[in-house]
Amino acid sequence: MTALTGPLHPADLIDMAHSPAYFLAAGAADREFSWAHAAPAKIADPVIHRLIDKVRVGPPPSENAARYRQGATVTIRTTDGREITSTVFVPKGAGILGIAWADIDAKYRTLVPLSGLPERQIEASLEIIHRFRDVADVSELTGLLQITR
Repeated sequence: MTALTGPLHPADLIDMAHSPAYFLAAGAADREFSWAHAAPAKIADPVIHRLIDKVRVGPPPSENAARYRQGATVTIRTTDGREITSTVFVPKGAGILGIAWADIDAKYRTLVPLSGLPERQIEASLEIIHRFRDVADVSELTGLLQITR
């Protein structure tokens, strides 16, 4: 990446999902980045938005460039002049590393409630997803994904 892409100041989940600047600022603000950062309150967090304005793209890696697979080096410069740097060559959740069921469950349980689906349907549908290879008819899952009013 040579410049920031996506919406600089996301206003909703779709904007957030396409904003590397938000990922960096939210991670710096909260010292972690998780699916909790997809919630409307976090997306609107003024602390995160102030940090977004401080995100800059540096030069591409000159060492180990072939090892980067959607990874990055991040350097945080503090107001007192200190620098903290961390490099990730392959991020958690990248297909090459595999994805753990615990990570899928956490994502599902964080994002699906935003649809308005009741908790009992969320849990039942997640159980079907876990055993999807054994499901005879996809309507077993799709029926649970419908919101009844």
